[in-house]
Amino acid sequence: MADNKKWFLDRLKDKRLTQVKLAELLDMSPSTLSLLFAGKRKMRVEQAAEISRFLGVPLNDVMAHAGANVPAGGNGGGMHSIVGWVDDHGHATLDWTEKGRKAELPGAYPPTAVCIQFRTTQGFYALWDGWLVVTLPPREPEPEQLLDRYCLVSVKGSDKPILRQVRRGYSPNRYTLVDFVSDPIYDAELAWFSPILAIIPR
Repeated sequence: MADNKKWFLDRLKDKRLTQVKLAELLDMSPSTLSLLFAGKRKMRVEQAAEISRFLGVPLNDVMAHAGANVPAGGNGGGMHSIVGWVDDHGHATLDWTEKGRKAELPGAYPPTAVCIQFRTTQGFYALWDGWLVVTLPPREPEPEQLLDRYCLVSVKGSDKPILRQVRRGYSPNRYTLVDFVSDPIYDAELAWFSPILAIIPR
């Protein structure tokens, strides 16, 4: 665990940030952040996404060094199709059959993995403009794969998929959807979801 904490501290040094300053940006106490870095407290997906944004590193690297069972970035590389884009509100425009544009990704991902690009010039997501979301093709909602995970989801009755963290809803087979900038969506019924594997700076 000590090596994992050192990884975070080295990334802070690269960005000329202190642990106290990052804790302030994340709206948490420095002691809580220290526990997250040391793997002594479970890091939530939305916390990891915020940390990846401020440190400028892939989301799966943050999750891996926090103790989650995900692949950290590496030098393996691989070409994956870019099948859509995300706007300033976290809404996605998709064409899952798109095969033309491709991106080379660091690390190892399943052959079926695809990319969606942030096209976000204003608002909260502006810092991620041009970054890539690595995800998988849509699948049926399954609670054990959804809960407390950052996903691309399609809400029944809505025409635009959205990026949200998925939490347990208040009714059977319903979910609460949260992000950093919008009001929560309560008791959403999902048509499908795609798990987010990584968010990669470009």
